[in-house]
Amino acid sequence: MPARLNHNVSLKQVHHNMRLHFGNVGTQIEKAASGMRVNRSSDDPASLALANSIDAEVKALAEGGRNVQQSVHMLQVAEGAMAQIAEIVQRMQELATQSATSTYNDNNRSGINTEFQQLKREIDRIAESTTYNGIILLDSERDFTIQAGPTDASNNVAVIAFGNMRASGPRLNLDSITIETRPQSQAALDHLHDVHNQIVESRNQIAAFQHRLEQSATTTSSIIERMRSTEGSVRDADIAQTLTNLTRSQILAQTAGSLAQEADIDIDRILQLMR
Repeated sequence: MPARLNHNVSLKQVHHNMRLHFGNVGTQIEKAASGMRVNRSSDDPASLALANSIDAEVKALAEGGRNVQQSVHMLQVAEGAMAQIAEIVQRMQELATQSATSTYNDNNRSGINTEFQQLKREIDRIAESTTYNGIILLDSERDFTIQAGPTDASNNVAVIAFGNMRASGPRLNLDSITIETRPQSQAALDHLHDVHNQIVESRNQIAAFQHRLEQSATTTSSIIERMRSTEGSVRDADIAQTLTNLTRSQILAQTAGSLAQEADIDIDRILQLMR
């Protein structure tokens, strides 16, 4: 083989392979250190785009899951307040029953009615002071929207209304109810029975809605777990394969270095001839 100085093809090929193998060594070390197969777009553009898309959706789902958990806490606050109102209405039924009997005179009923009216004020106080994060829950007819998913699709949004639970509000309509006379007491009994049923129905709706949200939270958690697994299969490195590739690249780089020394013999021969 002729000895060449300006165009030593063998040496150039060896140097090219050395750069290639040393570059692969650096790439495999980065993958092993980070644990990820795709560290930048140049590694695998399609896989990186897919992994980023999954990651964005998972984060939105996780936030929706937190919304659901917070909403469950809000429901528990509202239901607890309604339970107190239900107990007060039961006490009002007891007072109306007591006042409706003929064994009490109007003076007695006036004293009973005093407690009755105070209980109505307590219902108003509970409805106006029941709050979650500064939001009053039971003082008016309003919808509470829970964003449970990453889009505004109907299956990602849940809505519930607690209703106006004030005694003076249109739902309970207790503002004009009094038990100062026996006929008034008898009329109050029928109305209080309807009011109690409305409160029970509202509490049942809250309980059913809470169960739905709890199931939604469980489902969301399961979906997130599977999507994270999918993202990992796209983004994460196979450590065993990465270490195998690293060892292979290191061996090839060392071999290329040895061959570079052999290729330098041509130059040494030329230098010896020039002496």
